[in-house]
Amino acid sequence: MGIPTSLRDILEGAESLVEIEDLSGKHGLLQSLNPLATLVTIVFMIVSSLLISSLSFLALLCVIPFALAALSKIPMKNFLLRIFWIPVFAAVISLPVLFLTPGQAVLSANFGSWAMIVTSQGLQRFLVFSVRVLFCVASLSLLILSTGFDKLMKLLSSLRVPAVVVQMFSLTYRYFFVSVHEVQSMLLAKEARTYVTRRTINYSMLKDLGSILAALFIRTFERSERVYMAMKSRGFEIEKSNKVAMPSLRLRDFVFATSTMMVFGLIILF
Repeated sequence: MGIPTSLRDILEGAESLVEIEDLSGKHGLLQSLNPLATLVTIVFMIVSSLLISSLSFLALLCVIPFALAALSKIPMKNFLLRIFWIPVFAAVISLPVLFLTPGQAVLSANFGSWAMIVTSQGLQRFLVFSVRVLFCVASLSLLILSTGFDKLMKLLSSLRVPAVVVQMFSLTYRYFFVSVHEVQSMLLAKEARTYVTRRTINYSMLKDLGSILAALFIRTFERSERVYMAMKSRGFEIEKSNKVAMPSLRLRDFVFATSTMMVFGLIILF
């Protein structure tokens, strides 16, 4: 996906990033495992990263999600695009730690009577937090991409997650694409009625986007009411949704989960 040059390009990119079913259907390592084993392993990996404060160990752990993504035949470009922005945002919001943590100064800058000092302890905390967020986001993205949305919802249902939570996630995912397609059609209709020499993002286009989003909110609300009434008229009730049986585990699932947990357990101990 190249650099977006218009709002429709951004919407198409967002739609491609959310679409995960094609990746979960590949014949890779995690796709061949039981979703329950993958979920338990990923959760254990994330919890283990919270107990590790060594920057070198955390940086080493970040190799594991990328290696699993490669073994699961997930394109590295798509994987990086999905995990890039949240760690960057986490690094930005943790910048004050560099200056507020007391310790040995490694960098200083004076702005009149105001001095900004970066300490080694602050830099250590900043890097540990950023790398930990990168690892957690990469692990969660790996779980979602390799499992697929349908299997993940069935797994949550089998784990006795409240039906209202499962239905909320399911409807949000399903109607995200409906909303994106609706915005794309509205933008296409606007472009068909407006002479534009270049499809570039500018202030006027962003201002028009505000009006489109307001109209989209009203249309989405009306459609949600119609869909809900149609579902109720057909006898839909969240409390009576079917419970999915717990998936059976195989030997390969136990071997993968146990070996991964042992590796992370040894890292925590040492």
